Amino acid sequence: MTNLAARYVAIDVESTYGAGAASVARIYGEVDEESITQNFEIMSRDDFTRRGTRKTVEGTKYTTGDLSWAMLGDQFTGRMIGNAFGANSKSGSGPYTNAITETTDDGAFDSFEIFVGRDGKGTGSSKGTEYRYPGMVLDSLTIGANVNEYVMCSASFVGCGMEDAENAPVDPSNSDLHSGDAFHFINASVKFEGNANVSTRVKSVELSINLNRDTENAYALGNTTYTRAPPPQKREITGSIEFNQMIDSQVAERDEVFFKELAAGLLVDGTASSPALTLTFGGGTNESLVIKLFKVQYDPPSANINGRDTMTMSASFTVLYDEGENAMSSAVWTTTDSTDIMG
Repeated sequence: MTNLAARYVAIDVESTYGAGAASVARIYGEVDEESITQNFEIMSRDDFTRRGTRKTVEGTKYTTGDLSWAMLGDQFTGRMIGNAFGANSKSGSGPYTNAITETTDDGAFDSFEIFVGRDGKGTGSSKGTEYRYPGMVLDSLTIGANVNEYVMCSASFVGCGMEDAENAPVDPSNSDLHSGDAFHFINASVKFEGNANVSTRVKSVELSINLNRDTENAYALGNTTYTRAPPPQKREITGSIEFNQMIDSQVAERDEVFFKELAAGLLVDGTASSPALTLTFGGGTNESLVIKLFKVQYDPPSANINGRDTMTMSASFTVLYDEGENAMSSAVWTTTDSTDIMG
């Protein structure tokens, strides 16, 4: 029988990269899927006196994997969002407002030890096993909202090799998990070109922030795994928007993009006060995420029609660096959790 009680994912912030959490204070996430896996390279040696490979040895070890979950106003989600940007300024006394900005300091990002509870013989009462992965850093974060669905998040990680020791599971109690429900489509919206009115035509939106971690230059001689956090490289922000109808002209009330201008090649150069795109996701009382994208280059649009179905339109986009704002994006994370989402 499947042992659901032994399944969980938790994180804790490391004080020294790759050393694991000094005093474990697990931050549990309500995760739907996980695929955290240790990998290793095998070095082989050939010589021409034999028909095949004669010697092998394990080389570098590293961990990769993804986590997927419905967005919640909890510390786990806040940590993921904060580490997609790198800098945060928290204010308020409940609710708490986190003004999140893009950092220029590679050392500002957190590294985590990730704890994964899985089915297995184990040694604890729940008969599972906990696997521990130190030195894990966020590589990318994707957020998506669709009609009649929860707002979903997906985070990709890279990090050091798995700890060898077998550990008893530390199952979360109800108090370790968020009491509120996840964010869903009813409180999601998109605004175009600084317009104060939300679009009434968007049926789905997705945004991906990729840090492009440089894993190759995280190794050093004398070690089989990373000796420093893989540094972020070129920041990439991409996304897509699907509309519930064909839009062939702009409505001043909402300033939505339309087919002809997209087909001609549309670049919207906004500002922090009037961004090209504003994405809002809401949960329970005093729980929300607002992301501003300053400068957006749209790809050619796609218009789909099938039989007697309604014609729809979609467009993907790339966020550019805005010299006027010295950034590509910013975010505001409002929550009832008092814990800082960075550090």
